[in-house]
Amino acid sequence: MKPTIPFRFAATAVAAALGLATGCGSSLDSSVSGTVTLDGKPLAVGDGSGTVSFYPAQGGPAAQATIAPDGTYVLKTGHASGIRSGDYVVTVVATGPSPKPLPGAPPRPGPLLTPIRYGTRQGSKLRFMVGPGANQIDIAMTSR
Repeated sequence: MKPTIPFRFAATAVAAALGLATGCGSSLDSSVSGTVTLDGKPLAVGDGSGTVSFYPAQGGPAAQATIAPDGTYVLKTGHASGIRSGDYVVTVVATGPSPKPLPGAPPRPGPLLTPIRYGTRQGSKLRFMVGPGANQIDIAMTSR
């Protein structure tokens, strides 16, 4: 007995859904987490905010993480956990809490907690190699 066209269609749809659900073909073969430090101490953003960005040296999508109040981070690429293995240029930008705005005035950003040179790919000297699998990458910055 030959499979009918609706059966073939259903089987193909199920196979495609399983492939998407399991991440078939995903190139995010690594994970990265760590602690951001400034002058040897964890970068405590507290009620402020901070972002770590990993830019692939060979091009492609960047991975980003929000810096937790205790200075730790875990990278994501888009909405997916993980990152591709390879060489990366890293930027870090963190600000303290925003000052209370004046009535009728727009909100103002908080004070910059990180040296400005770490905020751009051109200025940052932070470079890391991400290997396949789990990676612990602690990012050490200096204020000088």
